[in-house]
Amino acid sequence: MVAGYRLPRVSVPTSKRRGGADWGSRRTLRCARRRAHQSGRDAAIAAWVSCCLVLGSLAVAPPTGAFAAEELVVPAKLRLLVVAPHPDDESLGAGGLIQRALAGGGRVHVLFLTSGDGYPEAVALATGHRQPTAVDYRGFGELRRAEALVALEHYHILPLSVTFLGFPDGGLAEIWRRGPHVPAYESPYTREDRPPYPEAFDSSARYVSRELIREIAHLVALADPDWIALPTPLDTHPDHCASFTFVLAALRSLSAEPGGESKVPDRLLTYLVHAAPWPPPPSVPGPLPEPPAIFAPARWYSLALEPDEVAAKLAALESHHTQAAIMDRLFRALARPNELFGVIERAQLTPLKLGDPPCGPELPSRAALPASERSPSPAGPSSTTPASPPDWR
Repeated sequence: MVAGYRLPRVSVPTSKRRGGADWGSRRTLRCARRRAHQSGRDAAIAAWVSCCLVLGSLAVAPPTGAFAAEELVVPAKLRLLVVAPHPDDESLGAGGLIQRALAGGGRVHVLFLTSGDGYPEAVALATGHRQPTAVDYRGFGELRRAEALVALEHYHILPLSVTFLGFPDGGLAEIWRRGPHVPAYESPYTREDRPPYPEAFDSSARYVSRELIREIAHLVALADPDWIALPTPLDTHPDHCASFTFVLAALRSLSAEPGGESKVPDRLLTYLVHAAPWPPPPSVPGPLPEPPAIFAPARWYSLALEPDEVAAKLAALESHHTQAAIMDRLFRALARPNELFGVIERAQLTPLKLGDPPCGPELPSRAALPASERSPSPAGPSSTTPASPPDWR
């Protein structure tokens, strides 16, 4: 327990209720769907996957221990909850796992903590505005939500199995750092202190830690998952790191309630996205090697993917058009013949300390908004986007 934190109480439902929202913006979804199925993309995907697999089979064997991860076996009828800090992380980290769980007759629910509305470079590119406004950022969040729903169609996941919380992109670690008894965090991008999206799970929830913990705990109770796939706290993107902390806090809160202990999953499967110079660039073929570090007590497991699973994962990633325009190399670097997960067993959860390791700084640049819309910001580092290898951009 972190000093000053009292975990919120959570009501544990005795029956399953729909965890998603009633999505109403069909026009936006249709536009995104048309963009996601543009000409020739499937053929290009299949050709790239075939080439990657052939080159991988011809590659020189890696050093001993580079692929020492144990094989991950996905049981039949698995109930899987995938926690993604932003739209596209669900596929980057667990696109193959999602497909494998569904193929085995399981159920998958995807939980997006943010709508990815705080990426200045991508918003400027999408809108053509050199200095995007708060309205631009909110519109960008709506677009990324629509792209995510299209992407999940590649896995045959319907909107009722998807939930968006609408918390601030680039603000999760700061919300945790501030503690529970403070004024709500205001996004420097959307200029809101609560979700500005009507489709959010609870659009009245304020941007404070106890509200996010409460919402995650409630959705875990509804989904009743066997496994939760979520970012590792070693991810260098602060939103990813903080996502792990919030999920762990939600599980603590849930287990403290009557009947809540039964809702705690058997396993946490942590995935890594940002840890330069890992993953290897797409020019280096073959399976993903183990990252240089792991969060104890997790152990690396590797899920071998079939060619059609890799193709579907890459197709889903390419459906995130606003991100593919900037991060296509990272997409292809993680669309490989395997996925890696640092697995933490249920019995290993109790000794873990909330907020350890601490997440990196993420205070955003005041240049993200025009001068007329800027709010005073505390001193500190100003990058919200983690560094990537320079040859990836």
